[in-house]
Amino acid sequence: MGFLRKIFKPVSKVLDKIIPNEIKPALPYLAAFAPMLAPGIMGSSVLSRAAMGGGLNIFGQLAQEGNEGDINMLSAGLGALSGAMSAPGTEATTAPTDKFVTGPDFSSALNPADAPQITTRLPGFGTPRVVSPGVPSASEFFQGFSDAAQGQTGIMASGKRFLGDTLAKGSEMYAAGIADPFSKAGLKAALLPGATATGDLMFAQAKRDQDEYDRMMEDEAAEEGASDASRAFAIRQSMEAYGFSEQEILDAISAAGYAYGGRVGLEFGGIPAALENIEDDEMKDTAQFVSAMDDMDIPIMDIVEDFEIQFKRKPNSLEELKQYYKEKYDYKGPGDVRIKETIEESFREKAAEGGLMNLGGKEMDMRGGGFIPIGKKEKADDVPARLSKNEFVMTADAVRAAGGGSVNKGAKRMYETMNKLEAQV
Repeated sequence: MGFLRKIFKPVSKVLDKIIPNEIKPALPYLAAFAPMLAPGIMGSSVLSRAAMGGGLNIFGQLAQEGNEGDINMLSAGLGALSGAMSAPGTEATTAPTDKFVTGPDFSSALNPADAPQITTRLPGFGTPRVVSPGVPSASEFFQGFSDAAQGQTGIMASGKRFLGDTLAKGSEMYAAGIADPFSKAGLKAALLPGATATGDLMFAQAKRDQDEYDRMMEDEAAEEGASDASRAFAIRQSMEAYGFSEQEILDAISAAGYAYGGRVGLEFGGIPAALENIEDDEMKDTAQFVSAMDDMDIPIMDIVEDFEIQFKRKPNSLEELKQYYKEKYDYKGPGDVRIKETIEESFREKAAEGGLMNLGGKEMDMRGGGFIPIGKKEKADDVPARLSKNEFVMTADAVRAAGGGSVNKGAKRMYETMNKLEAQV
């Protein structure tokens, strides 16, 4: 199947571009009912109709939105069978021949007994000559397949007779339905192609759903891996700033559950319990600080960038960064797991009713620019912030688009853009 997928994938890409999405769902039905709707393009023999039926079925599958060369071979086989069973066949082609008659010529003799014998040619009165034997209809073809096994014994012979007789009867049903489509016979003839076309659409939708699910799982796995890697990297940066040895850093990362990039194991009881296993108090405080920052959806590098924007330098130590974080975001220590939840818990009723969030007389200090991590929801306009003339604020959709769907990545890219532009002033 992988070989066929490589062949059909470029075809599906072309069809996806040239065929409007509005008519794609109709194509499997048009392909299935082609023997009834357009018998002229199908040919007359069983083989030609089987090839056309299977080919049109594959065409209908490849044209579906999101198809990447995937073919349901069972459906293609049913399409070929439907086409084969509709073959009308052709009559034998003959040509007229002359007839020659021998008898006496009475016009040249006075005595009838003396009349000479002559041969007279009668054009077109002879036995017709077969020019082409014709093509058997589907019913004749499959009945012949059954008749060929007559007199034979064994399972194979019985199977051939059963298959031939069944397909011959099905072909007769098709012929009756094509001759009178708006009848009970026509309804019977439409069952197989209708079911095949419906199955093609269900297969295409299931494939799209599966692809979307796979993409979501890949994105989730990538985000989880990136989150773990970021935590481990943040712990390393913070502990290096404190002067810890490499072994101490590795021990702290391992104790936090990020040594191999995986999630914290159940034997630790989750992230909080894993952090409690760190014996060194200073190391534990560092790990808890970094872990809490990650849970608050504010990456540590964003806090560092905020610091650099405001003070035009890097923080001298983790303690200085923690103090800045505490003053700006009212961080109260490792127990303060999510800033957003803390603020919303304090002023839940106010935020639920809409309007500006009550931050106790405070407001977000955005004079240096930056990302807004708090608030009830996007576009709620509920976060008071300090803004100045000639400043420009991006919407949440723009931030998400800049990050390819991630607001954190988008915020980081916008920080980078802002820093580059400010450096040019």
